[in-house]
Amino acid sequence: MMHPFTVTTGIAAAAATDEDGPTRRQGTISQRALLIAGVAGAGLLTSISCMAAEAQAAPVQTVETAENLVEIVVTANKRDATTVLKAPTSIQAISGETLQKQGVIGFMDVAGKIPGLAVQDLGPGDRKYVIRGISSTGASTTGVYYDEAVISGSNANDGGGFQSDIRLYDLDRIEVLRGPQGTLYGAGSMSGTIRFITKKPDLNEFGGYLSGEVSSTSHGGTNYNANGAINLPVVSDKVALRLVGWGIDDSGFVDQIRVGAGLNNPLGLVRNVNNDNVLGGRALLRIQPSSDLTIDASYTRQHATTNGSSRYTPEGITAFDVPGAPSIQGCDLCNTDVGWTPRKDKLEVFSLTASYTTSFGTFTATTNQFNRNHDYNIDNTAILTSFGVPLPVVTFETVTRKVNSSELRFASDFDFPVNFVIGGFRQRETSDLDIGMLAINGEGRPIGRFSPLNSQDALLNPGVGSTVFGRTDYRSGTQYAAFGEATWNVTDKLKLMGGLRYFTETLNGVQQNTHLVGGFPEGVESQAPVVNDEQTNDKLTIKLNASYTFNEALLVYATASQGFRSGGLNPPSVFGPIPPSFGPDTLWNYEIGTKGRLFDRLLEYQVNAYWIDWQDIQVQEVTQVAALHYIGNAGNAVSKGIEFELTARPVQYLTMNLAGSFQDAYLTEGATPAELAENPTRGVTGDKLPDVPRVQYSLGLDYTAPLPFDGDWAGTLAADISYQGKRNAYFEANPFNIELKSYTLINLRAGISNELWRATLFVRNLTNKRAQVSAINSNQDPHALITVRPRTFGLTVTRNF
Repeated sequence: MMHPFTVTTGIAAAAATDEDGPTRRQGTISQRALLIAGVAGAGLLTSISCMAAEAQAAPVQTVETAENLVEIVVTANKRDATTVLKAPTSIQAISGETLQKQGVIGFMDVAGKIPGLAVQDLGPGDRKYVIRGISSTGASTTGVYYDEAVISGSNANDGGGFQSDIRLYDLDRIEVLRGPQGTLYGAGSMSGTIRFITKKPDLNEFGGYLSGEVSSTSHGGTNYNANGAINLPVVSDKVALRLVGWGIDDSGFVDQIRVGAGLNNPLGLVRNVNNDNVLGGRALLRIQPSSDLTIDASYTRQHATTNGSSRYTPEGITAFDVPGAPSIQGCDLCNTDVGWTPRKDKLEVFSLTASYTTSFGTFTATTNQFNRNHDYNIDNTAILTSFGVPLPVVTFETVTRKVNSSELRFASDFDFPVNFVIGGFRQRETSDLDIGMLAINGEGRPIGRFSPLNSQDALLNPGVGSTVFGRTDYRSGTQYAAFGEATWNVTDKLKLMGGLRYFTETLNGVQQNTHLVGGFPEGVESQAPVVNDEQTNDKLTIKLNASYTFNEALLVYATASQGFRSGGLNPPSVFGPIPPSFGPDTLWNYEIGTKGRLFDRLLEYQVNAYWIDWQDIQVQEVTQVAALHYIGNAGNAVSKGIEFELTARPVQYLTMNLAGSFQDAYLTEGATPAELAENPTRGVTGDKLPDVPRVQYSLGLDYTAPLPFDGDWAGTLAADISYQGKRNAYFEANPFNIELKSYTLINLRAGISNELWRATLFVRNLTNKRAQVSAINSNQDPHALITVRPRTFGLTVTRNF
């Protein structure tokens, strides 16, 4: 059997103020100048490179059929490479070429095209992916991988920021696996797995590309985007280096309308606070000392900043009260926070993977390090005001998260009907949260730096003291797993697969209050750290699959798979008893599906139906005394639905893609009346699960044909339409629930291209829709919405070399 090599995915000090603080939109001119200078420099490099050599960039991993239909190769089973239509599972693949043609920057640009996927979205770096309706309080239910590195989102503590948002430049493909992937991908893949697979260096050909984009956003301003890649063979057939870089300067479109309101000399209106500035890059080194051994090393780094929140208080809603200021009403795209809430998000990914192929199989060893430092700031004036403390404040939170993951596996290639993949996995994760709640001045900025001292307490020393509250929360977890999947080719058409994974983890935590509201008691300068009791969890998960290939036009399969999510720790409290930990939750997924081609390959299809039984859901609980929140296990739910993907080529040059899902997810065992009286945020039996639209679909049309005046050039007209049905932001029984309205988004593109150049005019969000993608609402903070970027017109130019 052939062995095409494919890199497969396996797996502070207390908060202080920024001296310079956030700036107005006009203050980003220097950043733009640097970005433009970078583009000019890259352009010079491109010109020099093109004079040195003219070559095509490394190809995306695809196979071409006899009818010249290009199919994307996927490697989700960690054993062999196959195509989407031959994989007996629910999988969607998007090629890197498609991402580039459509101008995709981040995952949100393609999320609407993925059946069964919803996103809890509070802005870049603060998103949570929901597949098949499986989402709740606690860690992410969807596994996310960057090549072999685990980058799944986590909210182990309240530091903000769920899923990191690495920009999607120079990818080979995205793979989305729906349904539990616990046997191969572990506890984080309870409802599915998303894999971002980067383009690897080509050992022989020099090449690359340079792309620049300029656009303008309604209610915002001008946006700039530059990205590029260069492939450098160092030693022919042995060593190659691929360098990728990107810079983004997106204007904000939300105005903060009462900065410092009610205080001395308030700033009042500051426009476009939710700007997005990103600089990032990736270096990949491939070494192939022999045809059997391949070593890949890579490093990715990204730094993103924004001046303020993307949330806005809609028209007709009264914003939270500010001490000494009149009440204020919301309006279109206006934020009603009092203080500045800038954010910074720094991340880096180190990866080292070696693959050795023998006559009987392939050995793969990989180790990866994911580091993220997220400065997440939020205006908490509403919370203090609700407790009768008339003090404007901003809470500064810094989360430092480190995930080290390593895996060793063997994928067999025996010349008989049974083959398998087996392996071992280790992961070590630490999360360090540092919180400082600081009083703010008339410009919406902190009065001073964080201090543990009573002399700097803002309540004891009004107008002088800087600090209201502070705490730290350190958590660590170590997990080990052994896994395996075996496939038996009973006949040429019938295949049976079974998989197991045994998982065990140990959790530890230490918390400390570094400043109490109103200061420490007299004679007390600090509180001793509180150490969590060590907790352990273990689980055996199972996956069974049977498939039958009638012919190239029809494959049918059935799957029963188990998913689980790790438990966690609750921080202890001085105000009342809280359970020290919460346990895992689990589910069983039952699925049948079919895929293939019809009408002489004019139509490709995937259709599946699933039923998920979810037990012991991780939910937010509340104590009877002091109303303290923590995480516990309570309730059961069912999620069922149908997902489909269709690709049609009805006439020459025209491609149509239709994908969508019908979902019904609800609680089968919710809170009792007594439990609901204690915690009204809990759902009751029959409540729909939050963030699950009953209907969603996307339609893509692409007409690309040779231009009559020059056979080397092609013209493209394209449209993308996505629809998401209405859904709830919280459980229906929750008094703070907001029903998010359904919406339709339309994007248009027109361009020309040849082997070296591509120029595209585009408009995104054609109808300037205020899509309600997420909402926030509580008794302290009247509801706010998150929307997509308003209508944006622009031009992208790409040069291949």
